[in-house]
Amino acid sequence: MDNYSHHYFGKDLDALTHQDILDFFNTEKEESDKIEFKTYHPTYGNFNKNLEGVIRGICAFLNSNGGILIWGAPMGQSIDDRLVFQGALSLVNQLIEKDTLISKISDSITPLPVNINVQIIENGRNYLYVFEVQKSNYSPHQFKSIYYARLDGQTKPAPHYLIDALFKKISYPNIEGFINLDRFGTLNNENVFLDISIIIINFSELQNEQNISYRLTCGQAVFSGSLNAQTAHNYTLQGHQYINRNQIDILHFGAPERTSQRLIFNLETLGDEHNYEMDLILFFGGKKSPLKFSEYKLNFGNGPITAQNPVELITNLEENVLASDKQKILGTTRESLLDEILKR
Repeated sequence: MDNYSHHYFGKDLDALTHQDILDFFNTEKEESDKIEFKTYHPTYGNFNKNLEGVIRGICAFLNSNGGILIWGAPMGQSIDDRLVFQGALSLVNQLIEKDTLISKISDSITPLPVNINVQIIENGRNYLYVFEVQKSNYSPHQFKSIYYARLDGQTKPAPHYLIDALFKKISYPNIEGFINLDRFGTLNNENVFLDISIIIINFSELQNEQNISYRLTCGQAVFSGSLNAQTAHNYTLQGHQYINRNQIDILHFGAPERTSQRLIFNLETLGDEHNYEMDLILFFGGKKSPLKFSEYKLNFGNGPITAQNPVELITNLEENVLASDKQKILGTTRESLLDEILKR
């Protein structure tokens, strides 16, 4: 994913401060196809009306190449036929919590967008909202039945030719996969168990997905189903991997598919050999959707464990990442992949 915040401010989004934005607007700034400034001012209506303008801008970034949107920027001034932004910020006088804000934006844009992040910066009782939006793989998106795009440095209703091109590029639905931790307990004098759920959801309103398969790997525990002769064929890697091969024939929008599995392990051995840490890696894809993965790191050594819904075990997670994006991050190339596979 593109780090637009680092490009404009020299630091990651979650590290931005009020002073960073003040310093940014010390000199004249102009909008572009990658950055948009939204002023908070009574002239533009109440809080919700101002927020609608923000959502339009986010929708436009999704349909274009992504970018940064600053809500609380200075008032724009027309200078020599240029709209420039400089000086005092127009801070937002109302706080909306991050999760609530992202949910409101997601509910307002169709199809459901992903990869929208926000940093909320407090200054007294006023706030700055800085959004980082990635180009969407599932565009075109619309807000209030209108498609928007960034054109000539502005958010505008997208022309027909652009919408047509965006529709033609759609080749796969948005399938997402998650792991839930359901129950932890003692199995016998030697072993403990962790019950988990694998959840696959189709977030594309107008596209069903077919022949979905996935595999879940855990190197520090074995799946109990691998110890049963009737179900052992669904497991590989000596019981450390569960494979679901095309058992989800069709997945409709908003109807999650859930599978339960039990992991068995020795807690003392986990501590001695793995410092009480466990890794769960879920790979999934379908007939039209590309391979994605969700990865979780658990730690069983941080004190008492809740028996039901032991979510405190999760110390790190990375969900619904395209395998192709992960390979780019790791620097995987065609040549290095062939070297690893062919050993020559």
